[in-house]
Amino acid sequence: MDDIQKYVSNKTQTKDEIRQGLVRVLKMGLIRYVAKTPISEKVSIVFQEKASPTAVVDKWNFWVFSLSARAYLNGQKSTSYNSSYGTFSANRTTPEWKIRMGLSAGAYKDSFDYMDQTISSTSSSKSFSGMVVKSLGEHWSIGAYLSVYASTYSNIKFSLSPAPAIEYDLFPYSQSTRRFLSFIYRLNFQTVKYYEETIYDKISENLWSQTLSVTLDLKEKWGSISTSLEGSNYFHNFQRNHVSLYGSISLRLWKGLTFDVSGYYSMIHDQLSLQKGQASLEEVLLRRTMLETDYQYYMSIGLSYTFGSIFSNVVNPRFGGSGYSGRMFY
Repeated sequence: MDDIQKYVSNKTQTKDEIRQGLVRVLKMGLIRYVAKTPISEKVSIVFQEKASPTAVVDKWNFWVFSLSARAYLNGQKSTSYNSSYGTFSANRTTPEWKIRMGLSAGAYKDSFDYMDQTISSTSSSKSFSGMVVKSLGEHWSIGAYLSVYASTYSNIKFSLSPAPAIEYDLFPYSQSTRRFLSFIYRLNFQTVKYYEETIYDKISENLWSQTLSVTLDLKEKWGSISTSLEGSNYFHNFQRNHVSLYGSISLRLWKGLTFDVSGYYSMIHDQLSLQKGQASLEEVLLRRTMLETDYQYYMSIGLSYTFGSIFSNVVNPRFGGSGYSGRMFY
């Protein structure tokens, strides 16, 4: 006999509540098998409350909120690294609509004592991002993006960018947990002001651009593949463009043995916010200003093997788990 039981946890549930929910579903799934064994006479089933045929009522109307704030202080006699960061997000997902919004802000300060002088560096960033998507069936969706951004690193004092978009998925959305091939086209408008004059002699400007991206996700028993290709260009100068390629593959070679590779490469020709003039040595070494480049890349390759007892599910929080509270040196 084959059977499938499903359990869906709530984002606000604790690990113990999720574990209890999984156990409850497992018990329900095992009842039909236990009924065919001699111990069925020793099993009793209890119905806890009356069932109601009414639909599920969500007091939050499917909204999920997240709020976080962090501060990091690190240093020694001659150096210090301080940063603070905060985020807020609000998401709502239904079969017909997807709404996502996020706010973030960060401030960073580094100080170094060298000889008879102190070198300090500061930077900050603020951003808002939003997205609304409406489903038009099993293959089509329409939506819009909105972003507001400011960053001393990017030399952007203020940037506002709305962008309508349309998506087509080659496979039905109902199969997206297993396979997904989407094409998204975006038309972008950006009004931007800069802290300092750019290498193109601009202190502010309005820009139009377009973006086309293709994403493929496949999940099978042998592993998974995820890859995406994105291209974008400005309308006032098609040579101001970028092309980015990302890919990852995870292969289950044998039981607990897994091989994974991931990488990213981008050809960059659209750094319109580059600050005019030469960056100082401190700004370069501390990475406090964006530098001109033609490309960017990273690559990761790994092999992992998991083995041991399949019954090792005991929870033991003694001595604070696996955390280490000793001294750290940098």
